Amino acid sequence: MTLRLYLDDSVDSDEYRLRLAAAGYEVISPRDVGMIGEDDRLHLDYAFHHGLVLLTHDADDFEELHLAGEPHSGILVVYFDNNRRRDMRPPEVVRAIERLEASGLPIVGELHVLNHWRS
Repeated sequence: MTLRLYLDDSVDSDEYRLRLAAAGYEVISPRDVGMIGEDDRLHLDYAFHHGLVLLTHDADDFEELHLAGEPHSGILVVYFDNNRRRDMRPPEVVRAIERLEASGLPIVGELHVLNHWRS
């Protein structure tokens, strides 16, 4: 089953949308649903109530929400340090999502760091 993804504000870009859609993922962004600039908790709640896995660069805030027990359909975190050697570009993120999905690990209710799934 292909994931349905929600991009929070930190990753909402045309490049992510196009690359993820080209890989066969359904992609929803804050622009699509009037959620630009909303609180992270509201983004997570929206994604949960619509069965969407949230993709973010905002690792600390969403890890905190995950550890606090906020219900969610899955959180995919991409650490981004503004370091070209370590940071993942959108094509690498797409491949990491594909690898995670192919692994069969549970995603609903889990937080996964996509940097661990890079090639």
